Amino acid sequence: MSERVLQGHNLQTNFKSEELLRFPADLYNQLKKDFSRKQVNLMRQAYTFASRAHDGQERMDGKPYISHPLEVARILVEMNMDVDSICAGLMHDVLEDCNIEKTNIDKTFGKDVSEIVDGVSKIGKLDFQSRAERDINSFQKMALAMAKDVRVIVVKLADRLHNMRTIDFLPRNKQIRVAKETLEIYGPIALRIGMQKVRAELEDLAFDCLHPLRAEMLKSAIKKSSGGRKKIVYKIRKEIKSHLKANQIMSTVKGREKNLFSIYRKIKTKHKPFSEVLDVYGFRIIVNSVEDCYRSLGLIHNYYKPIEQRFKDYIAIPKSNGYQALHTTLLALDSIPIEIQIQTKNMELIAENGICAHANYKNEDINDSSFHIRNWMESLQDLHEKSPSTEDFVESIKTDLFSDEVYVFSPKGEIFNLKTGSTPVDFAYEVHTDIGNSLVGCKINRKYAPLNVQLESGQTVEIETDKKAIVDPGWLNFVVMSKARTAIRAQLRHQKTSSARKAGKLLLESELKRSGKELKEYKGSILKSILKRAGVRSLNQLLTDIGLGKKTSTIVAERFYDGLQIRKDNKKIVKSFELKNNKIDGLSVTYGKCCMPIEGDSIVAHSDTERGIVIHHSRCNEVTPYKQDEERYIPSFWSKNNKKQLRPCHIKVLSESGPGVLADIASTFTKSDINIISVVSKSAGSKLTEFSFDIEIYDLEELKKIMRKVRSMKIVSSCIRDINEAKKK
Repeated sequence: MSERVLQGHNLQTNFKSEELLRFPADLYNQLKKDFSRKQVNLMRQAYTFASRAHDGQERMDGKPYISHPLEVARILVEMNMDVDSICAGLMHDVLEDCNIEKTNIDKTFGKDVSEIVDGVSKIGKLDFQSRAERDINSFQKMALAMAKDVRVIVVKLADRLHNMRTIDFLPRNKQIRVAKETLEIYGPIALRIGMQKVRAELEDLAFDCLHPLRAEMLKSAIKKSSGGRKKIVYKIRKEIKSHLKANQIMSTVKGREKNLFSIYRKIKTKHKPFSEVLDVYGFRIIVNSVEDCYRSLGLIHNYYKPIEQRFKDYIAIPKSNGYQALHTTLLALDSIPIEIQIQTKNMELIAENGICAHANYKNEDINDSSFHIRNWMESLQDLHEKSPSTEDFVESIKTDLFSDEVYVFSPKGEIFNLKTGSTPVDFAYEVHTDIGNSLVGCKINRKYAPLNVQLESGQTVEIETDKKAIVDPGWLNFVVMSKARTAIRAQLRHQKTSSARKAGKLLLESELKRSGKELKEYKGSILKSILKRAGVRSLNQLLTDIGLGKKTSTIVAERFYDGLQIRKDNKKIVKSFELKNNKIDGLSVTYGKCCMPIEGDSIVAHSDTERGIVIHHSRCNEVTPYKQDEERYIPSFWSKNNKKQLRPCHIKVLSESGPGVLADIASTFTKSDINIISVVSKSAGSKLTEFSFDIEIYDLEELKKIMRKVRSMKIVSSCIRDINEAKKK
């Protein structure tokens, strides 16, 4: 193995046994219990390598820098992590701080260790324009490395935990930045992978750093109330233990204390006084089997009064971080509220150590509960591929980290864990991206429901799909899960490109047909030559550029004419396009909200860079000044074979003022089976009122008919259609 010169020292990467540094006695004794001699020697190699690499460097507290990696390794040992994780913990800063090459680690310690170290290391060598950009890219790298190997985030959490324990030695501005980052990123990540114990300590340390006075006040208040609380906790714990023992259930009953930051958060977010938060007593019952969990629950409910709607079964439906327990809230003794969690020993292990529990305990129960954690980690790679930018990717992950959960069922009984506030659209994308992209409707508990309704735990959600469905940009206003948001944005970009390409084809073919030529006549070398002159690689790119307005169809058509060595006829043949069932030449259209065209109107099609082909009334104020621009505006007409479809239309009615006038006019619409979407009234003088109606109409003939009926009313002075009123409103 090669040697590197660092800070005036020859840094070896392979050491003889007598050169290996010794671990502190307590750590060494623990390692001897948990690992073989060969594994311990490999960790000593990592320790020696890291010590040489950091030689001459000091921490802010004045201690040699190696003291930090050593403490990180100690934390990883306490977490029961494997030898690769501990080696990576010892060397986690050598790539960033010591100019060590990744290949050096790879050769001696293996690819797994080098990948973990690389994932944990900050991106110090890259030159980003700002600290924010550097942090975003560092977080992105960590997230993607975590998707490949969860040990990356475990080592990173151990690193952050020791840094938080020694944060007092940092300058105050850096303390605040690190503490905020801990609360915003690392605490939620620890929760996401089930490491409750680490999460609680990280949050308490960060809270103590950010709000030292508030933390001190809370600690003092808890200490003052602890005397009386201890007596109550002891009495209830003894009572519960006695009841379970009398029914042959072997158990351990513990008083459960909330961590400092969770008390503060509950006071702040739920606006509850300190006394009320502390008045709820928590207990954890540990039993030997799942069956004993449910038996214990029944017995506890017999002896104490359960509080309605405060029971949750996380054994049948585990949380996404693998957490399992029965939760119930009851009234004990003199109506004292108590919260009880009932778990097996394995469940308790997972509740405290999360994914770390899976490293050394391989029974089926634990492996099953880790499924959702692994599923979330694997989704990070997919999320990264579909995110348009690093900032979007990181923001999506941050959004998902801060989430309570709801549990819903598919019609087949599959359980899906979703973020609180999720909608049927979120559910559809959670099932599969293709299901979300083809979503047209949904049923909740067998009844039709709107797509923006928030789902509740226990509901069964059925998704209706259509292969021809188009993703609605409005979904982005209410979806809450990053997977759905990212997939919707990706599909919208695809739809925009597809619509632009179709619109571009329509515009180019329209221009070519003016001289009696068709696009399909241009093939082979002639087409290649034209594309080269246009500066594009493919016909699809050319059509897309025309549709997006980057190139004009007239200029492009000239190149096509040159390709066949013809000239455009001086006398242009202007072709009108047929609008049939919301499509022109197979291209879906939208209708201008500015003029609300209905079937039978004289219309013109406009190529819009954002919306594709838009249909306007020929008298619309939006298009009248530009109708001669043949690049963007295409004459169109309604097909005689259109399927009947209701469209909105705007009319104004001027009538006498007085009670019942609006009801009389509305009755005329109702008797003609015409739906009123909205109505707005305003005074038009001392004795007149102007009503603005938005109604649904099939075609121009039906509109004329209803307008004649309204005009025939004695109370009505006039009834007119306002083409552009929608824009003014």
